[in-house]
Amino acid sequence: MSTPQQVAALLPKPSPAMVVDAFRLVMGSANEWVAVVRQEETKRQELRVWEKTQLEIIQVQRDFLLTALDRTFDERRENFRRLFDNLDTALASDGDDAAAHVADILGAITDLAKTSPFKDLKSPSIVVQEFLQSGRVIEL
Repeated sequence: MSTPQQVAALLPKPSPAMVVDAFRLVMGSANEWVAVVRQEETKRQELRVWEKTQLEIIQVQRDFLLTALDRTFDERRENFRRLFDNLDTALASDGDDAAAHVADILGAITDLAKTSPFKDLKSPSIVVQEFLQSGRVIEL
């Protein structure tokens, strides 16, 4: 007797009940597979939606941050311009306190130059919160 015939001889002859049970097992496994595939597809769709939402949030925060930084630098530029205008006026002054006034303005210019608009920047959400609490308006 050959090996396949020996194996076949060891296997029981399937009864109709065994065939039905095997069919139910296959159908149950197939149905479970279909359910898992549907669940995973739903999860993938939810992830795609979440990803799109997060990218939109990041884009809005980026735009807001860039606009806020533009405004901050505009404000710094204006502050420097005002200080240098005051310095020009103080240098042209013949008053007794002109030297002290020039020294004060130069100190203010130095202090402004030492500060950085980035010093408190830790995360975009902190910048947005600080902005909202300040009540400032930025036109986009």
